[in-house]
Amino acid sequence: MSAAFDHAGRENGPSFKNIARRIGLRLRDVYETPESEPLPAEHVDLLLRLRHKERDGTRRDA
Repeated sequence: MSAAFDHAGRENGPSFKNIARRIGLRLRDVYETPESEPLPAEHVDLLLRLRHKERDGTRRDA
């Protein structure tokens, strides 16, 4: 597949930087929202249980 060029020999179409910027903006739109969402209660419970197990294991080792 060949690229189209204008009369000055430059490639027509969006530049690489423009494409990369648009992809970056779209990715931020898609993935930014989950970061601002609170953790579900069941995940918090699992994390707390894991932390308690880690803490209990450290006390036994000391």
